[in-house]
This record gives sequence, structure tokens and C-alpha cells, in this order.
Amino acid sequence: MANKLSSFQFAGFLLLRTVLITLALLLFFSMMAGMYYKSEPRGVRVAICDLDHSPLSRSVIYSINASEMYEIKESVNDYQEIQDLIDKGKIDLGIVIPENAYKNVLNHRPVRVLAAVNGTANPIVPKLSVGTLKKILMTLNMQLMMHMPIEDLGSIPNVRHAKEPLLGVSQRVYYSPAMNMESSMLPAFMGLAMQIVSMLIILLALKTNLKQVKGLIPQIKYARQMPLKAILAPAIMSWIMVGTAISTAFFTTMYIFGVPLPQNIWNTVLIIFLLVLAMESLSIFLTLNINNVIILTALITLIVLPAFMYSGFLIPEEQMAYFPHLVGGLFPLRYYLRALYLVFNHHMPLSVAAVHINTLLEFIAAFITLVIVSIAIGIFERRRIHLREKLKKMETEVVAEENA
Repeated sequence: MANKLSSFQFAGFLLLRTVLITLALLLFFSMMAGMYYKSEPRGVRVAICDLDHSPLSRSVIYSINASEMYEIKESVNDYQEIQDLIDKGKIDLGIVIPENAYKNVLNHRPVRVLAAVNGTANPIVPKLSVGTLKKILMTLNMQLMMHMPIEDLGSIPNVRHAKEPLLGVSQRVYYSPAMNMESSMLPAFMGLAMQIVSMLIILLALKTNLKQVKGLIPQIKYARQMPLKAILAPAIMSWIMVGTAISTAFFTTMYIFGVPLPQNIWNTVLIIFLLVLAMESLSIFLTLNINNVIILTALITLIVLPAFMYSGFLIPEEQMAYFPHLVGGLFPLRYYLRALYLVFNHHMPLSVAAVHINTLLEFIAAFITLVIVSIAIGIFERRRIHLREKLKKMETEVVAEENA
């Protein structure tokens, strides 16, 4: 019963750590996603006060209503009502079209449309909403200069005058319309966090085990000299725990920000687990052979930052100078991103990303080989320690016998 209880406690401990890591990564990923979330306001709440009630004012209102920027919430009779709506936080922008605007335009007198802004709103909202209003009025001004009848101004359909330029640009995003720089920046920043978490978790786990083993065998100096179970158990558990936490945080963040998920999410999970395994196996190799935690942390920083900066996420690989291009190719993150862009961003099958996945597997094989060599050296050293202790004990016994 005690064994079962301890097993349940151990499983609960692993689950708790996985949940905590997931929550921490979710917070980090969400902050990164928030940096690249499109911030252009949509549906800015507008109140219109039309004091002119003319073809000109109807053209202005029609253009405002046709814009994606605005959503007309209220039609009011005077400026005081606009001020009240702003004070109550019900609108972001109030627009007043003055009296005699139509008459003044016909007589070539300037007319000023008033934009009453809610100054307590997000600063980007009033700035862009007023800017868009100026563009609408500028368009109407240009049409007036072309001697277009006032009844045909703005977006009111007509066959005599084009509503828009004949040539224009439309945007289509193949990842998520809600994200900016979606093809590289966000997955790269997530990859940075994945590298750090993968390497630090296994470092802490092995150092904890080394401290415990030293309590039993004080002569041990390096983590590679620990029994095999003390190395393999935390490595496997950490890989499963960190991979699960990262995958959960990754997909949760994408879901929160409306990024479309691929049909087969397990392909993405596989690539995540491969990067985690590659970085953990490298961290295991370093931890097995270096005692100083400060040096280990510095080495991890020297590995993580160049891998991140030279991965190709910021500057295309083709535009990189020789040295950063070479350095970036020495780390798994570049190939993780290449595979992730294909499988997650563009919903391609694993076969399309096979070249990059194979490169990740080569990194894993190389790092695990180094780990195996380090463990073999540690086994040899541990045997020498046991032999030395055995000889020392025998010498002590001989001396004791001689003294007796």
C-alpha cells in the first residue's frame, strides 16, 4: 500500500510540474502572440450628429458606414448628446456635420466636420479612426475637384465615376488574418522558450539527482559518474513532461488568438518533441561533464541566443552573411522552424518536411552518442572509485590487524 501511495504521489508530482510548466509557457507564448496580434481597430463605435440633412451629409454618412473601421451606434440631434455618450463610455468617436455644409460647398466655402474623440480609449483607436475619417473626406474633396455631382460623392453607386482606383492591392494571409509577421516571428519566439525550458529542466533534474547520489557516494564529482538509472529516469520523464507542456501551451495559445489549427495536430506535436529531445540531449551531455552551474547556464545562453538570432526567422537565410548562416545551421532550431512552417503554418504532411525532420534526427543521434560516451566514461570512473575505496578499506583493515 505504501508503494502504491508513493507511486501515486510521484505521478501527481509529475502532473503538477507539467501543469505548472504549461501555464508558465502559456503565459509567455500569449505575450509573444500578443506582440504580433493585429492591433488595427475594427468596429469603432461612432455617433453621428447630422445638422445639415443634405445630399452632402448623406454622402459623408454613407462613406463612414461603408468603412470597415466604423460601426454607427447612434444618430443624435446635437453635440451635447455626443458628449454625454462619450462621458458614459458608449462611443469612441462623435462626428458632427455642421449646418449649411451643402450650401457652403456649393458656394466654394470651406466646411469643417467635427470629430469628438473619446480620450480615455486605447490611444490607437482615436488616432486611426480620425485618420480614416480624414481619408474619407479627402476622397470626397478629390471627387469635388473633379466636378462630380454632390449626390454621387463617396461610395454611392454610380456609373459615371469610379468609386475606387482602377488598380489596387488586396491582402490575403495564409496563416491567420489576426496575426502580423505570422510566418516566422511567433513560432521562432516560441522556439526560443522551448530551447530554454528544455535545457534548464534537465539540468536541474540531473543536478538534483547528483546531490542525492553524492550523499551515498561522496567521492562522485561529475553527473556522468551517477548510476545509469539516475540519468535515464529524469531524462525520459523530463522529455515527456516538457514536450507535453510545450505542446499544450502551443496549441492553446494558437486557439486563443484564432490561428487555424491543422487537421493532424500530431505532426506538429512530433516536431515539438523532436526539438525538445534534441535540446535536452545536448543539455544532458553538458550537465554530465560540467560541474559548475554558472558555466552551464552561460553555455546554455551561448547556445540558445545564437541559435535563435541566426535561425532565419528575422533575416532570410539567403540574405545572411557567411558566418551567421553557418552558425545558425549548427543548431536544431533552424530545422525545427523549417519543418514547423510546412506542417503547422501550411498544413503540409510530414513527408514534405522529411528533409528537415531527418536533420533534427541527426542532431539527436549526435547528441545522444555524446551522452552515451560520457556515461561510458562515467561508468569507468565510478568503477575506479569503487576499486580505490575497496583498496583503501583493505589497507585500513590490514593496518588494524597489524596494530592488533
